[in-house]
Amino acid sequence: MTESGSFAGLLLAWYDLNKRSLPWRGSKDPYRIWISEIIFQQTRIGQGTSYYLRFIDLFPDIQSLAEADEDQVLGAWQGLGYYSRARNLLYTARLIMEKHAGVFPVDFHEIAASKGVGNYTASCIASICYGQVEAAVDGNVYRVLSRMYADFTPVNSGPARKRFRAFAQDLIDPERPGDFNEAMMDLGSMLCTPRSPKCNQCPVRESCKAFALGVQTELPVKTLSQKRSLREINYLLVESAGQLLIKKRKGPGIWQGLYDLPESLGRNEDLIKKIMHPLSHVDLSISFYKPREDAVRLAEEPECIWIPKEKISQYPFPKPLADFLSEEL
Repeated sequence: MTESGSFAGLLLAWYDLNKRSLPWRGSKDPYRIWISEIIFQQTRIGQGTSYYLRFIDLFPDIQSLAEADEDQVLGAWQGLGYYSRARNLLYTARLIMEKHAGVFPVDFHEIAASKGVGNYTASCIASICYGQVEAAVDGNVYRVLSRMYADFTPVNSGPARKRFRAFAQDLIDPERPGDFNEAMMDLGSMLCTPRSPKCNQCPVRESCKAFALGVQTELPVKTLSQKRSLREINYLLVESAGQLLIKKRKGPGIWQGLYDLPESLGRNEDLIKKIMHPLSHVDLSISFYKPREDAVRLAEEPECIWIPKEKISQYPFPKPLADFLSEEL
């Protein structure tokens, strides 16, 4: 491995000429960096950029987010999935307003301790916005580092987090820590890709042990994930006088705080549609039924409410339900 200074210098020279143009790039506003990093934790940039722009348009600063109600925030998040991220954003925004008068904290450890943030996002905020020398290691960077060091430690194992962050911390440029972190992410996204890495275009290939050994396509190593499970959900589409019966999901579990439909009673119903919807850990088999007889009695259940069909868009539904309702109603 070459000295970190020359590695960082070569990487940053490449980055200055080739960096991706992204809406939040160039901003030193910790709020915008925070929102972007939370959105792209589980969402590809190509898919999530429009959501980021819409979210920032609706909630341009911490105060506007903190003053929003949960339904508004979940509605803006609809389609991104992993809705706990949106609830954590709202919680943290309100906490920052309460404890810091709306000023984003500067201390790395305080940022990292914020609900739903953690070391990676805190490193991005601290390095990009405040110039702190904190290395940020995401999936792209794990891949780059595993190849640079020809390290076969499974990147999704317990020891990997501390080990690979130490590698990145050794390499980071103390003068441009934010640019270095973004350069590492761009390198992983643009050249050091999971399949068919473009080693001939890589500015730091002379530092890459995996390239020297010819094992770059064998890295990174990941432990086998657990077998996926299947979960069945049966919904009932109940309509009356231009209204739709819905309910809000409460308690822990998927889609907490979002709206869905009453559950099927399992009798006197006709199947409308059946779909499969994959989540990170489980495949959902979702069936939609229509009652053959009056099911208005379901409205007596305390969690159910009637809403006008034309106002469905004002309620945050999980994406598979939102798609179904837009097609059927």
